Amino acid sequence: MRAEAVEAVIRGLKEAGVDFISLLPDSDFSELQKQVGSDPNFSYLPVSNEAIGVGVCAGAWLSGKRPALLIPTSGLLVAVWPLTSLCMAWGLPLLLVIPYRGDIGDAFWLMGPYKDTTEPILRDLNIPYLVVSKTEEVTKAIVDAQGSTISWQRPVAVLLTGATIK
Repeated sequence: MRAEAVEAVIRGLKEAGVDFISLLPDSDFSELQKQVGSDPNFSYLPVSNEAIGVGVCAGAWLSGKRPALLIPTSGLLVAVWPLTSLCMAWGLPLLLVIPYRGDIGDAFWLMGPYKDTTEPILRDLNIPYLVVSKTEEVTKAIVDAQGSTISWQRPVAVLLTGATIK
């Protein structure tokens, strides 16, 4: 993820009032992870599995925090069950920030299947989402998504693609 995009994500999380972040360490998030982990504005908990991250964020919400879960594209599949059984079933808001791999311009051929599955999974789960391809739109997208997740009491995803992750 480019430095400008990392700054835009951090700015968006802060402006949105996010104060708890769980993240699965991932190469697309390596620089973001360093900054989140050292920023005193966030309680930060890295996890070994995206499903655990959903549970941790659900607990954070129930204890009065405003959580966000930063997971790789492939991790959405791992998180499906807890997103459904915790967040969707019990009306728990959760901001999901996901680097959307496999989109047009992603030169790594192995990421193609992620493009084919990410949006259909979100649609099937009835999780609203935004696809953001310009760095200058990242902050607003995160703020808007966080507002929606709280208002709607359900997960909302921001998919970062294009210039935001190159």
